[in-house]
Amino acid sequence: MPRQNPQRARSKSAAGDSALPALPHDVPVEMPDLPKSLAITTLEQFKAISDPVRSRILAVIRAQPATAKQIADRLKASPGAIGYHLRVLEAAGLVQVVARRVTNGIIAKYYTRTARIFQFDLPPELVDKGAVPMEIMTTARGELADALADARGEAITIIGFPHARLSDARARLYAARVEQLQEDLLNEPADPNGRVYGLCVAWFLSPAYMQSEAAPAENRPTDSAPAKRRRGKRTSPPR
Repeated sequence: MPRQNPQRARSKSAAGDSALPALPHDVPVEMPDLPKSLAITTLEQFKAISDPVRSRILAVIRAQPATAKQIADRLKASPGAIGYHLRVLEAAGLVQVVARRVTNGIIAKYYTRTARIFQFDLPPELVDKGAVPMEIMTTARGELADALADARGEAITIIGFPHARLSDARARLYAARVEQLQEDLLNEPADPNGRVYGLCVAWFLSPAYMQSEAAPAENRPTDSAPAKRRRGKRTSPPR
């Protein structure tokens, strides 16, 4: 999967901002065709995207460009605070200005993301072990909490946390299926009349306290035990 270079995105945004012509009032701001992904490779980017307010800003402009004032209205925040967060995100190469409009003598900038998704590709020496997956799940938890508190939370239909005892081969199969589901969703054409849905998945080996140890030798079936008796004790498939 091709990934956009963050340094190139940053310089392109900075150079293109002042060169954008001011749109007339009757011309709508269109969503550009964004690159599919951008790699998060620096600590600056990781810190920028880890802030909960900036994470919400990136969610707001995922499908439609917006100004600092419009974002502030959506998030019930001050335009000044949102403007600060947008500057941090722009410096990190995560947002870009795609249009300008002059209203009452004031230039309004329309921001959107620099890619549809951000993929973490940080060197291990920059962040603690587990920081990236925990950051993703923390962001997802915050969005889920917002969705549940929202009146439109009825759109959430599937929530679960199942476990299963699997062989390594079956575990790899499920991992591939989960990865393919995410890929299918990312490749889904955007419906201009649709609503935004989120998918949060984490396929992982459960912690050690959930793993059973091997049965003691005295409790294991032996070849000397009658075969019929061993079969009779198994009334359902192992789980």
